[in-house]
Amino acid sequence: MNLIIAMSIFFVIITMIFVAIAVFLPEWMGITGKKAKKIIEEQQSTIPEETSTSDKVPQTNKNNEQNKP
Repeated sequence: MNLIIAMSIFFVIITMIFVAIAVFLPEWMGITGKKAKKIIEEQQSTIPEETSTSDKVPQTNKNNEQNKP
């Protein structure tokens, strides 16, 4: 019985530590916090609309070149 109580207390303490870290340091837990969202919005506003490199790279179809007589 003592082991069950000790493990339960340990579980509650670890859970409380996890919640505290998730609230105060969300980036450490993989949660996007307010600071990260602000940075993402700033970066998206500075990126030009046309960032696709597929327009600049010539497309070649090797199957069509091999089938030509």
